[in-house]
Amino acid sequence: MENLKKKNTIQIWLNISMLAFFGALFIIGTFNDEAIAGALFSPDSIPAAVITSTGVYPFFTAPVLFAGALFERSLHSGKSKSGKVILCALCVIIAAFVGFIGGGALSDRNCFGMIFPAIARNIPVVVALSVIFEFPMFLVGYHFAKRSDDKLLVKRIIGLLVILLIAFVTMQVLKNVFHRPRYRTAVLGYEGIGYVPWHTRFTGSEGYVTEYGINADEFRSFPSGHSILSISAMYILPSLSWIFPKLKDKQILLLLIGFVFGVAIMLTRIILGAHYLSDVSAGAIIGILLSLVYTFLQQRISKHK
Repeated sequence: MENLKKKNTIQIWLNISMLAFFGALFIIGTFNDEAIAGALFSPDSIPAAVITSTGVYPFFTAPVLFAGALFERSLHSGKSKSGKVILCALCVIIAAFVGFIGGGALSDRNCFGMIFPAIARNIPVVVALSVIFEFPMFLVGYHFAKRSDDKLLVKRIIGLLVILLIAFVTMQVLKNVFHRPRYRTAVLGYEGIGYVPWHTRFTGSEGYVTEYGINADEFRSFPSGHSILSISAMYILPSLSWIFPKLKDKQILLLLIGFVFGVAIMLTRIILGAHYLSDVSAGAIIGILLSLVYTFLQQRISKHK
């Protein structure tokens, strides 16, 4: 227990340090967004497009993986037969729903659909991606949950799923409040569409979508969804230690790997002109705040062990 408390303390201070780092970047971006975006802009960068496409994968795969673990626990619980059926069915529904969304996210025009436009939100492609990259993780979660002796596994997983849901909802709400044009659209020379600071209200996006035939997603720059989703790897990866024994003492390392992964995705978003520095740093701040909540929540759950 003492060792666990020490690890949690280290994770908290790492999160606070990263929060300060991205807070500084957010301030820098607020005053220098346009210049930084212009200096890094390289919309035809294939390496950046490939890297950025992986940014959403951990976020949508984790619920499928842990739904499999919950299925295993539900199946072998002391519940009644009808209770087991309901719980197991719920786990399958969650995995199928999130897995399908994950397949759609991978094929989106901001992911692999950027490289291969024909696959963007193409239903057969979405199904194929879900079947290949998402749904098998349910079986992985089920298999390894059988080897876990963590009596608090169900509570831990539910806590993680709640945090992930909050992250997704927060992203959608904020993107529908701020209608900031993406840099790659602002530089195309459309009348009325140019650089707009994140704190300046931009109106008329629906009219521009109709008038110029621009995709509505081009007015969802702030905050960066990829940043919120990719930085979640900071708390998703450490969670793998719950069911993978070899990762049990590597939570700090996994957190740092998640941080590096998130930063790499954020950089590609600026390079591709999808976001400004303030967009990605704001998304990172949201993600790290949730990482802190996750750490405190898991610490509280562990106290009941």
